[in-house]
Amino acid sequence: MTKERIEKAVEIINYAIQNQISVKEASVKCGFADTYVKNIKAIVYEMYNNGTLEDEFFTLFDEAYKQYYQFMGFGTKETPVETKKQPTDIPPSTGGEQTNMKVNGNEAEIEWKSGSNYPADHIKTLEQLLKACAVDKNMWKVKDYTVNKWDVTSWKMNFPETIQNFQVKARLERVIENVRNAAIADVFIDMIRDYEPPVFKVTPQNLDNNEKNLLEISIFDLHIGKLAWGGETFENYDTKIARERFLSSIEKLMQRASGFNYSRILFPVGNDFFNSDTIYNTTTKGTPQDEDLRWQKTFNVGVRLLVDAINMMKQAGVPIDVVVIPGNHDFERSYYMGKYLEAWFNADCMVCVNNGASPRKYYKFGNVLLGLTHGSEEKESSLPLLMATDIESKPYWSETKFHEWHLGHIHRKRNVNYSTVDTKHRSLSEDLGVTIRYLSSLTGTEEWHHKKGFVGSTKAADAFVWNDEFGLIAHLNTNLILE
Repeated sequence: MTKERIEKAVEIINYAIQNQISVKEASVKCGFADTYVKNIKAIVYEMYNNGTLEDEFFTLFDEAYKQYYQFMGFGTKETPVETKKQPTDIPPSTGGEQTNMKVNGNEAEIEWKSGSNYPADHIKTLEQLLKACAVDKNMWKVKDYTVNKWDVTSWKMNFPETIQNFQVKARLERVIENVRNAAIADVFIDMIRDYEPPVFKVTPQNLDNNEKNLLEISIFDLHIGKLAWGGETFENYDTKIARERFLSSIEKLMQRASGFNYSRILFPVGNDFFNSDTIYNTTTKGTPQDEDLRWQKTFNVGVRLLVDAINMMKQAGVPIDVVVIPGNHDFERSYYMGKYLEAWFNADCMVCVNNGASPRKYYKFGNVLLGLTHGSEEKESSLPLLMATDIESKPYWSETKFHEWHLGHIHRKRNVNYSTVDTKHRSLSEDLGVTIRYLSSLTGTEEWHHKKGFVGSTKAADAFVWNDEFGLIAHLNTNLILE
């Protein structure tokens, strides 16, 4: 630092005072960069503090700058000399470094900020911040982030002190699918730790080796998790009621089927087994639902109910084919439920779980071809042709004589019979066409259905006995009587 540069800076300061302008503007008018005085000031104070600048030169500059400082109305020298504009969401300077993470539902905010005592290897990047806060990248994704730096200069012991402040901040969002998978794993571990299969009064059957029959137990649209208040809808419904109806109906259907000999059980599950699909208690498409429990608890209760039901059916001593059919209320959750059942019965040779990604499933038993879908997506009139042309079912179409679809969604019985020659009345034909059968539901009537007037349907569960040669030989039913 030369005497000439200091003297020139003093001249600019005096010029600023005389003309009542800032040193920044005065520097430009005198033919220098607008930061000329600022840079000289920083060097002068730093050199004087380090003992490398003579008192004479420091006093020359310091006295001039103090006059300018008072002229500009900043007050005494203990008042901060200069403060750069800082972001409005940044807190005041701190005495050291701080790292924190605030979680609010499915969003979180992580931040590192520092004051005068931060280390030389402090956090400077987003990746360093994520590591310091131990953020699991499988569970969180970065929504946005900022990196800030600002200086604050103040007078201490008659000398200016500049403190550099840093901040690295990010907003995060949960990776919902991974969070759900982790939650499912936790549910599985908790349940397997203390699970004991329930004991039901199911009469074992004596099989007739000369006859091959299939018992299909189809209980659609349970909507477990739904909450209904009897004062509003004249019927109470919650997870406890749903569980009792489900298991009671299976027990009754199996007792009524004990008069038939069957070699396998077909058990379609899903079909709006759950009432909602998201952590926000909405359907797959986002329609809000009245829910009885938190979504984790509902899933826990639901999968345990299905494990109990399958173990109940195993007491008949025949193999069980579980087919997962997603619904419009629980399209994603049905898939997770299916993966859960696959894992639970993985080593059980009596249980086979079909959790394929297609929303439509087909099942062949001798001369019988069954189509299983929820009924909320496909056009009803397209179903017969779909069964004949779908990649999965097409090979079986010509090999079977009896073709039938089983659907839910509308919560009531309804049969539609398609003949090979279609008619307006959809009347039953002996041309061995395709029957579309909408099945009953055990679910309660909640506020929306009651308000719309969708009431009066008999709450029931269905079972069918299929012969591999002669097709349907029995339709079993259990009706729910509400008192």
